[in-house]
Amino acid sequence: MHRKKIIDDHITFRTILAAMSHPGKVYRLPEFDKEETAVIELLRCLLDNEVGVAVVGDPALESDLVRQTECRMVSCEEADFIIIGYLADSAALTGCKVGSLEYPDGGATILYLVDGLCEGDGGIVLSGPGVDNRISLRISGLAAGELSRLQDLNSEYPLGVDAMFFVRRRNGRIACIPRSSQIGVN
Repeated sequence: MHRKKIIDDHITFRTILAAMSHPGKVYRLPEFDKEETAVIELLRCLLDNEVGVAVVGDPALESDLVRQTECRMVSCEEADFIIIGYLADSAALTGCKVGSLEYPDGGATILYLVDGLCEGDGGIVLSGPGVDNRISLRISGLAAGELSRLQDLNSEYPLGVDAMFFVRRRNGRIACIPRSSQIGVN
């Protein structure tokens, strides 16, 4: 069982890297054990006891994360990872870490839990590094104003945040919008 966990974590991590390298492309993750634990299984390969995490809009997830990954719960301003629950108001992101000119990679990574992801059929248009010309993405279950918030947070590139969008199912899907991407709306 331990070996299977290590292999699954490796495959999940490689899938996340591929999604960050190709903004707006939807990737299928390895099948998780249970739908209720899919977020934990996704984050298990990214979090440890040195990572500061904030959870917005999902208190049950917060206690599960601490127990399963041993990460530290901190405020959004201090967090390395911020998890935003379904349709949660993420006004707290306004003060999140965006890195510095010396260390632009010090910005937070934001994980949005969403209902669905679909390539090439949506109101979001991405361009920039990793995108061949332009790509279109539809995200269902994202609170109104989140894309504008991401645009604001990433307006002073190379400063900004990286965003991941995760469909929380056993056969979950993921898409990413790194801080280097330009976000447009159809």
